[in-house]
Amino acid sequence: MALGWSKSRPSPIAVDFGADSLKMLQVLPGPARKHTLGDPPQLIAAASVQVPEDARSKPTDRYAFFAEAVKELLTAQPFKGKRAILAIPAYQTLVQHLQIARVDREDFEAQIGLYLRQRLNIDPSRMVIRHYDVGTVVREGSSKQEILCMAASREAVMRHIEIAHRSKLDVVGMHCEPQCVVKAFEYHYRREADKQRVTCFVDIGAATTKVVIAHGSEMVFAKVIHAAGDHFSRQVAKSMDVSLAEARVARINAASQAGEGPKADAAEGADIAQPVAEEPATLSSPEAATAGGVALAKAPAKSVRVTDAVPTTADPAGDESDRKPVNLRSPTSISEPLDCLIDELRLCVRYYQTIFPDRAIEKVIFLGGESSHLAVCQKIARDLRLGAQLGDPLARLVKTRQANADGGVDLEQSQPGWAVPMGLCLSDANL
Repeated sequence: MALGWSKSRPSPIAVDFGADSLKMLQVLPGPARKHTLGDPPQLIAAASVQVPEDARSKPTDRYAFFAEAVKELLTAQPFKGKRAILAIPAYQTLVQHLQIARVDREDFEAQIGLYLRQRLNIDPSRMVIRHYDVGTVVREGSSKQEILCMAASREAVMRHIEIAHRSKLDVVGMHCEPQCVVKAFEYHYRREADKQRVTCFVDIGAATTKVVIAHGSEMVFAKVIHAAGDHFSRQVAKSMDVSLAEARVARINAASQAGEGPKADAAEGADIAQPVAEEPATLSSPEAATAGGVALAKAPAKSVRVTDAVPTTADPAGDESDRKPVNLRSPTSISEPLDCLIDELRLCVRYYQTIFPDRAIEKVIFLGGESSHLAVCQKIARDLRLGAQLGDPLARLVKTRQANADGGVDLEQSQPGWAVPMGLCLSDANL
């Protein structure tokens, strides 16, 4: 008689089409137990491959690379079955908070479509739209419904589904990245008391930074910020007078040599790793939130582009002719884009506080490949005046030798960049 893991059905194969890499993950979920962490999932297979430099900013080349890479990883790694669940890339996703008049639930989609057309000049018929009811807010003396809207172009969605179909995968679900981030840590918030905990997840990737604030496991705020690793590398490239690719490698090597990446620990709950900063949250009141003259009644500034191209920005480093030695382990080497990111994060915190003035953020959990630069995370946490920790969504997995073999993933090290694939594996099929 079969025992243990064989009784469970493997998760769909999670496919994360990132700006910097393609990641694929499959797990065997452990049986859930009410109000407990339950048995940890077992890793079936994990694989990752970097996007070539010449394909990073060319949509046609990037899609072609993804199509071939998915086939190769499916052949090389012990993935089981053909069911797949995909992430819609953050840089192709519109994430927008909006307030609409309180209406019947069936009228939400019509109201959201009208908002997208009138305010953002987006044709809703060409978008795949999902919305989340955050709660009721009072604006100018009237009650309105706070809605978190996420949308992606139908063309982008169908392109990713086509890539999966070319590898003979059966797509059973697609989810936006912010939702996956929360799902990856959902089991931490199973108790009734956990619903009162307020956590801010900051996932700093290559092209974008995802900000998600959750009450327990319920997402109540999200934003995609176009300031991230590539923007940091662009300033370093200008300062050092090297190519963007060389600057990126230099930054990765600097973080590795500094030993900033914490070791993975399979102990229960170890996916919330060592503290980054211990300063208490002080932005908990409306009075604190108004510092700096920010207009709190407005949603955070729109900075999301829905496009096939990985976002790029003009070089922020200026036109200095005198080159100075660059300390890549110091946040000062990326001061301008980092300051822009911190300003955006402050706006996110302030906007959240206008919706929930009585519920302070308890801590920040840093995720994404850029969280290996510990000094950068420490500066962000200090400037936000919030305690912070590093996250590792794969730490709790039961790993096997077969799953570890030649997948391009060092499972002995912390892997903060895998929150989206892990969240996909734990998400519901919705197609």
